[in-house]
Amino acid sequence: MTLDDQLRAAVASGDAAGVAAALAAGADPDALVDRERWGVLLESARAGRADLVTLLLEAGATVGGVGRYGATPLRVAAGAGHAGVVRLLVAAGASAAEPDRRQSVLGHVISEVAFQPARALLDTLDVLLELGANTGPREDPPVVAAVRASAPPAVLRILFDRGADPDQRRADGTPALVLAARLGDHAAVDLLVRAGADVDATDPRGRSALMHAVERNHRAAAAVLLLAGADRSLAAPDGTTALRLAQAWHWQNIQFALGERSVGSHDVPVARTLLRLHPGELRLEADPVQFELLASVVEAVVDGLGDDWELRSGHTGAAALAFAARLRSDQVPVPRASWHTVTASRDEVAVAWSALNESANGDTRLRAAGVSVWDVRDLAEDFFGQIPH
Repeated sequence: MTLDDQLRAAVASGDAAGVAAALAAGADPDALVDRERWGVLLESARAGRADLVTLLLEAGATVGGVGRYGATPLRVAAGAGHAGVVRLLVAAGASAAEPDRRQSVLGHVISEVAFQPARALLDTLDVLLELGANTGPREDPPVVAAVRASAPPAVLRILFDRGADPDQRRADGTPALVLAARLGDHAAVDLLVRAGADVDATDPRGRSALMHAVERNHRAAAAVLLLAGADRSLAAPDGTTALRLAQAWHWQNIQFALGERSVGSHDVPVARTLLRLHPGELRLEADPVQFELLASVVEAVVDGLGDDWELRSGHTGAAALAFAARLRSDQVPVPRASWHTVTASRDEVAVAWSALNESANGDTRLRAAGVSVWDVRDLAEDFFGQIPH
């Protein structure tokens, strides 16, 4: 058995004395394991063995990624919730060794906490923030990332305790509070306003968090905003107000919450930002502009992926394009209302889901000319949130 084999065996068994002996005898602290996919430092970090990590770092192990996949010990330790190992690696310069092309370690941990809540991950998030970690220049800022991931409230509390700005905005200028309201995340809305977020901050269209909560019938989020002093009379540049949106969508309970004493089925023309899905009836409701946006997304994705579209979605390109055409041609005005409706089969709803997912989250980022990534992401998040899980 070579010295490197001895080191690999000692790391695998968690034998600190064996690791120290192999390194003292000349074993390579960057020895690779598991068919050369990663190094012994990463293996020790994955196991949360701060003692082994210390021995390997003192022997000169590379803190960045080594091996075929370039995974880094810091990312692996952070994602596994090993806060003590994270401290050691950051002190050894691991943060600077992280590749720019990948999601930041902080962003990775925020996503992991949202996906698989664990106290150890929360503690690791706190340590990363204490050590000055931030998200990357091409990522959402931390508060926005937490809101978009629907992270547990404890994540936002830690971010604010560590000095994060509750008025952080997405790259297009949309405030975190607006994003939380769109998602109907009333806990996030409450934490944001308690942390000092501007309750009347608006998105690039001049629409406030209250307007978006009202339009989506998120009554709990709207109530939090109203109790926080949101201006219910605030108007966007196009004249849209929260009340007009509630009237336009026939949300009667929210109309009462906004101070109306009598309500009815008003035919109120207003520019909507919501494409509404009725899962039980398989019906889509929206303004023509939302139907056009969805149709253009479907066409761009099908055209961009070619034969891969059917492999990735399970639906033929011809069926998807026929649905896109129907979104334009089969819109029916709703009686005593100002929105339009299009019926959709289960397969067509699945086509919409696949196309939006590919355009908003896929590697290709396929979009029609003139359609921004923010338009697609907002449409996708609204749509996904209405599909029963």
